Amino acid sequence: MNRARRRPQRDRSDSGAEDRPAYKPKAKKGAHPAVVIVTLVLLISTVSIFAYSILNRPKEPKIVIEETTTDKEYRAIQRDISQSQVMARKVVQMRNDDDSKKFAREWQKAMNFSSGTQQKLREMLAEVRTPEGILPPEFSGYNSDFSKIQTIILDLSKVAPMFTED
Repeated sequence: MNRARRRPQRDRSDSGAEDRPAYKPKAKKGAHPAVVIVTLVLLISTVSIFAYSILNRPKEPKIVIEETTTDKEYRAIQRDISQSQVMARKVVQMRNDDDSKKFAREWQKAMNFSSGTQQKLREMLAEVRTPEGILPPEFSGYNSDFSKIQTIILDLSKVAPMFTED
């Protein structure tokens, strides 16, 4: 069957083959001019935007450090907590001294200072507390400061003098 479709081969020595022009395949069509123009416009705009962004980028990065009053206030409270610890140690060492009036004055001074520090910490965090009075999880780091100052006040209450000068 396949043979029936084939053309019979010609003899190459036939002189009639030279009369025909040589076979030339059709020329390939190029891209449509609109496609070429759109591609070039996109390429040129991309390169120009990239060059513009490279040339106009800042030489030094902008660093903005905003220090709020809360940071300063918190550092002051941390210093007060450290000072409260020092005062509490001093009072605990003085409790066995013979001068009870001096001990009572120092104890009162340490207790007032520690209570004031605790109050400052409460006031600083009053805005962020939930209505139930609990600190949100992102502010839970302040709980360690509360526990420190509460431990100091508890230690001072354990060594409280029998009588104060009030």
